[in-house]
Amino acid sequence: MDLHIKQFTVRYQGKDYGPGSVIYDVEQAVAENLIAGSNGTIAALPGKEEAVSGPKDKKTKSAADPANGAKAVDLGGLPAVDPTKTVK
Repeated sequence: MDLHIKQFTVRYQGKDYGPGSVIYDVEQAVAENLIAGSNGTIAALPGKEEAVSGPKDKKTKSAADPANGAKAVDLGGLPAVDPTKTVK
């Protein structure tokens, strides 16, 4: 289990962890004791999920792939910029 330190400094296995630090791979029983005694200053982070990769088929093309003839979709971000026009 991973723990997020919100406030104060925690010493775990001879190492100091300050506010904003994450302690990785803490045993379940130890983590539960630390969280219970922390009065809200230590929080458990959600478990890590393994990335699932689908089958890699070279014939399958993405809908936004320029080679597929699709146009780029503007999602409201920064406008398109021509780099040659921005250089003086």
